[in-house]
This record gives sequence, structure tokens and C-alpha cells, in this order.
Amino acid sequence: MKGIETMNSKIFASLAVSAVVLLGSARSHALCSRIANPYQFDSFYGALWGCKQELVNDMWYRFAFEAADWPGTYGYNDPCNDSTPLKRTFNAMQLLGYAMTASPTCSTSSSNVGMWAYCWAGNSIDEVYPGCEANEPRAHTSYGPFVDAYTKLFFSFFYDEDVIQRAGTLFHEARHAQGWCDHTDSCADGPDSCDPNWGSGCVGAGSSSGLGANGYTVLYMNWFATTARSNWINPTIRASAVAEGNYYLSHRFGTDPCFRLNAAGFPVTTC
Repeated sequence: MKGIETMNSKIFASLAVSAVVLLGSARSHALCSRIANPYQFDSFYGALWGCKQELVNDMWYRFAFEAADWPGTYGYNDPCNDSTPLKRTFNAMQLLGYAMTASPTCSTSSSNVGMWAYCWAGNSIDEVYPGCEANEPRAHTSYGPFVDAYTKLFFSFFYDEDVIQRAGTLFHEARHAQGWCDHTDSCADGPDSCDPNWGSGCVGAGSSSGLGANGYTVLYMNWFATTARSNWINPTIRASAVAEGNYYLSHRFGTDPCFRLNAAGFPVTTC
């Protein structure tokens, strides 16, 4: 598993996406595409970062994409098309990196997770690849000793979530990968989707202490809604972040955290 301390050793070459060396063996893929939904904000964020080559290169290496995993309609040969899974993943990663700051850092010293979410997620997730299976969760992360570590993104991630939700899902999955952080079954959305409580959210052998993956989703939504740069947010987008945070707070904890996010994204006590 990659760690934050290894980030400075990475070299980001200025390669065109189409020239990236194929690594590993190709996985089997079905067709995966849908007409882009304008209410999922991909065109809004796509215009902000402009599919710049240097940003594509950085994401490609930081999250260990492999060309063979994103063939055909997945978007390898059309990486700037907001209808493809690849571009919709890129849009979410750019939100992780730049929604709250123009200069993301790898230091996790700031309480505002938006300062470091992109780098931390890239170092925590071993590799990312797509699937289009029906009736699957948004994403799944495999982690732990002596296993093939990866994060797999499913159809619902690409086409049922908006960009803000996708960014939260990536941050959520990074917590699974970084902390060997499992869920329990005891919440409204169970099975295997629950943090036991707010302060101690991880279970499983070798799991870390502190907030669980659902808690990380709420944190991201809170900081995004309250501190996003003015050109990266509008009232509709803020409302989506608040709704996502509150859904997790009301459905994904065994013990109610006893707060919700208000319309501006700030926590308010509820019990």
C-alpha cells in the first residue's frame, strides 16, 4: 500500500494520455456509457479545469490508472468527454484537489480536509479501475496484507452520483484503503455499510482508530459546503453536498451522531 511519505518520490512525466505505457493485463469489460446528465455538474467542473494535460498526467500517475482498464466506452481514447466514466472520475478527482484551494498539499496538518484530500486519497488508494456491473454499490476497495489492493468504481458511481458525491466516494474509499477500515451491519442502510459511531468508526482486524469511512464522507461535505472557492460552488451544488452529508449522518451510523449539516453546511446539534 502506498503511503503519504512516498509522494515526494513520484515523478510526473509530461506524457500524453494516449502515450501512457500499458501496465498489467487487461480486465474484461462490458460497454459502459450513458448520456451525461447536466444536473450532475460534470460540464460545470469540466470547464473549470479544462482537461489540462498536466492535470490528467498527475491524476493518471497519482491514482495508478492503467490504460488497459479503461478501454472503449470507458474513455481511454476520449478522456475529455464528460459522458465517459474516465472523465467523470477525473472531474471528481479535480474537485478533491482544487475545490477548496489552488495549491493542494500532502500535509494532513490542516483540519480542512480539502487542503489535502487529493494527495492523501491518491496515496491511500493503490489503483483505481472501473466496472459496469448492475446492482453494485458505488465503489469497493480491497485492502490488507497479502491481497491485491485496488478500488473498483461501479456504474452507480459514474452515472447515479453527481461530481460532489463522487469526490466524497473517493475520499470514503481512501479511508477504507488507508485504515483497513471495515463497516458493520447495524444502521438504516445496512448490511456492511455502517460506521458503529462517529468517533470510532472502523472495525476489523488491524483497523485504525478514529473516524470511519462514513465519517470521512461527512467531513468532506462539511468542508466543501463551507469553504469551497467561490467559482467552485453555487447554491445548487452546496445543497447537494449538504444533502449527501445529512444522508450519511441519518443512514450510515449505528449510533446517531446527534448532529446534521444546516443549509450552509455547518453542523448543528440534533439530540
